[in-house]
Formats: sequence, structure tokens, C-alpha cells
Amino acid sequence: MPQARSSGSSSGRSQTKRSSASKSTGAKRTTRKTSSASSGSSASRTRASRGSGSGSSSTASAKSNGATAVDARLEAVAQRIRKLNERIIEEGKSAGEATLSSYEKALKAIASSIERGPGKSDIEWISSLATTQAKFIRDVTAAWTSAARDMLK
Repeated sequence: MPQARSSGSSSGRSQTKRSSASKSTGAKRTTRKTSSASSGSSASRTRASRGSGSGSSSTASAKSNGATAVDARLEAVAQRIRKLNERIIEEGKSAGEATLSSYEKALKAIASSIERGPGKSDIEWISSLATTQAKFIRDVTAAWTSAARDMLK
């Protein structure tokens, strides 16, 4: 492989050759380690299956033990997810209850302000209208929040 020429002396070229040579041997070493590690593990698997007597029954039992371990892990994960979902639902219910309480309180405050303002008018029909509207707001609020709370349970 042609080497790039450097503007320096010949010692620069020899350093380039040395570094490229060390890089190539490093890559070979890594490849050898990888191939020997993979062949060693397959050899140990082969020895383990041969040493047990009947190869197919040991493989089946190993697979069933592996499947049991996987099933146990999956069940544990599913249980954690169920618990997390239950916590999310409970937190959602409590947040919904807090929202309903705040909404109910705000609507009752509006109804009270309607009664205090126009409900205290000297004109009878304005006073009657304001009182009726305040009562309507309170009744609808009570019915709506009661139904919403039943849905949260």
C-alpha cells in the first residue's frame, strides 16, 4: 500500500510505517480474540450437551428452564406495570376530585356574588331573577359535581 509522503525527513516516513503496522496488528489481535471467544463458547456448549447423555432432552430441559425464567421475569414486569397503572389511576382520581372541588367552590362563589349584587336590588323583578339564577347555578353545580364524583369512584 503506498504511503503518503510527508514534507519532513525520512524519519517521518518510518514513523508512519510503524504506526500503520501497529494499527494493522492491533486489528488482527482484536479479530483473533473475537473469533476465539465465539468459538470457545460454542465449543463449551457442544461439550455440555454431549456430556449429559441424551442431547435432545437436556436441550429441551434447558429451554424449559430458560422459558420458566423468562416467564417469571415477564410476570414480575407485568406486576410492576399493574401497580404503576393503579397508582396512576388513583392519582388521576384524586386530581379529578380536587378539580371538581375547586370548580364547585368557584360556581358557588359566583352564585353568592349574584345574590349579593343584583339580588339586593330594590327592583323586585331584578332581585327575583338574580335569586333564581343563583339557585339554578347552585342546583346544576350540585347535580353535575355529584354525577362526576360518582364517575370517579
